[in-house]
Amino acid sequence: MIEKLQDSVKKNGLNFYDIAVITDAGEETAYCQPCNSCNDSYSIAKLFVCTAIGILVDNGLLSLDDSITDILADEIKCRYDERWNKVTVRHALTHRTGIGTDFLDIDTQDVTKYETDDYLDMIMLAKPAYEPGTQFKYTDVPHYLLSRVITHITGLKADELINKKILVPLSFREAAWSRCPMNYTIGSTGLYARASDIVKLGWTYLNYGTYNGREIVSPEWVRRAESEGYDIYDYDGFLGKAGLRGQMVLYCREKRIAVAWHSYEMEHRDRKIINCLKEL
Repeated sequence: MIEKLQDSVKKNGLNFYDIAVITDAGEETAYCQPCNSCNDSYSIAKLFVCTAIGILVDNGLLSLDDSITDILADEIKCRYDERWNKVTVRHALTHRTGIGTDFLDIDTQDVTKYETDDYLDMIMLAKPAYEPGTQFKYTDVPHYLLSRVITHITGLKADELINKKILVPLSFREAAWSRCPMNYTIGSTGLYARASDIVKLGWTYLNYGTYNGREIVSPEWVRRAESEGYDIYDYDGFLGKAGLRGQMVLYCREKRIAVAWHSYEMEHRDRKIINCLKEL
């Protein structure tokens, strides 16, 4: 199967680095050109943070209706718009915090020009453009907030919890995460890993939270994440999460396949490989 995907990459002239597939027959991986073993997965990181939140919810440590400002009250130093008090964990998971502009995007913005090293303070000083819960606006803000929530509840940086509860159980090889100047996990981006490891999260979701017989997160959480859109989107019949410049993790229960890749494609040309997947 991996050969067919490689052929599709070549046929479409796609600038792919690595690609990995899991089916019931096993795991396959290939490097499409010389490249680093680990690559930036960009916003695929969000799905790992969402899964970590699911683990906390499964264990009764967090509710989706908990207020972000209530949780982080002791860490917020600035005066902020009172609408922030209405923002819940669920709003953050669904990009409905009320934020109307895109900021805290460390991949496209020069963070050395930020006026503060306190990213939480910077977020809270931003006035919501919409009533929380009413408008979808995709930004990198919510998952930094969720990262801080994870740390407040567990005492671990979000990437430390993810490593303990997700990466180690999924038998990841080396992986690294970006952190802010105050040493908190960015959460929304900055996960460096192999496609052959990233694909394991897709296979976990395909199997309703279980990987090789071990439950990572509950089936109830997977169903909720899919139905409410906790950074799981429909890509022409495949569910999954994309990242900036052509990163992807996808799964399809009907075809019993999960796939992930890293690439450098600025105009979503990488999505052409989905047509190949549909024919498998």
